[in-house]
Amino acid sequence: MTPTEVLGQIRKMSLNDVREVAEQVTEYLREKERTELTAKQAEAREDEFERYLLSKGVINQIPSRDETDEEFDRFEPFDVNGESLSETVIRERR
Repeated sequence: MTPTEVLGQIRKMSLNDVREVAEQVTEYLREKERTELTAKQAEAREDEFERYLLSKGVINQIPSRDETDEEFDRFEPFDVNGESLSETVIRERR
């Protein structure tokens, strides 16, 4: 539905129903803005953390976020010889 079509339907409604729609749309917009802000804040924190790791020498470059879903799906982990990490943790806790 286009915005014009939605507005046409709203014009057919009673004043009380229009107020209810306005309240629900306002609440929807507030929630959407909070969600988008939270996502932006999370991305900013990730960026800050990556810069921190780089400055401490833990990583030697900041990884690219340009990976597509297909590239992500093609990732294949490599085998590591020896005891699994979970086995090591269990053994060392005894």
